[in-house]
Amino acid sequence: MGRIPSWAKIVLFLSSYSPLFAIVALRAHDSTHSVFGHQLQPVAIGPVELSYLSLGFSVLTVISVGFLALMIRMNRTRQGQLSEIEHYRNRSDMFTEYLLVYIFPFIVFEFSNIYDVAAFLVLFITVAAIVIRSNRLFVNPVLIGFRYRVYEIETEHDRRILLTKQQLDGNDMTLNTARISSDVYITTR
Repeated sequence: MGRIPSWAKIVLFLSSYSPLFAIVALRAHDSTHSVFGHQLQPVAIGPVELSYLSLGFSVLTVISVGFLALMIRMNRTRQGQLSEIEHYRNRSDMFTEYLLVYIFPFIVFEFSNIYDVAAFLVLFITVAAIVIRSNRLFVNPVLIGFRYRVYEIETEHDRRILLTKQQLDGNDMTLNTARISSDVYITTR
């Protein structure tokens, strides 16, 4: 794959926040907002009424997680290349760090006030810019739900990040991998 387009990086980043989006959708299900003096009424979906904010975050959750699953599936089914792993280090601890540092602080926001929503968006866009530019899109708590682990591996020629469902065990392993971005690889079938 090599280079991920900018729009895809944004959707991948959004998928890493899907747990937060689901929480916001639940918390904002009955909130009402006024935009430019116009009161937004909840939308009836069957027997349930949802606010526009809740509906928007629900749609964002489904689309971003679906895109992540599609991207992983497309990359896992590629031919890939054999990589001989000389050393590895489990970095799945980065998922927990991500949850604590990047998601947990957002949970305290109140979404009943339009100014709080605006403050949330400013902070969220700032975090997005940092994560996307630092190439940390692979640190995504949704990958845990897909049963992935993150390893930092060393081959004969370079150091990489590897996403895999396998637990690496032993020395001098050979795995079939495909490149997702500059230094991030995924095991293939």
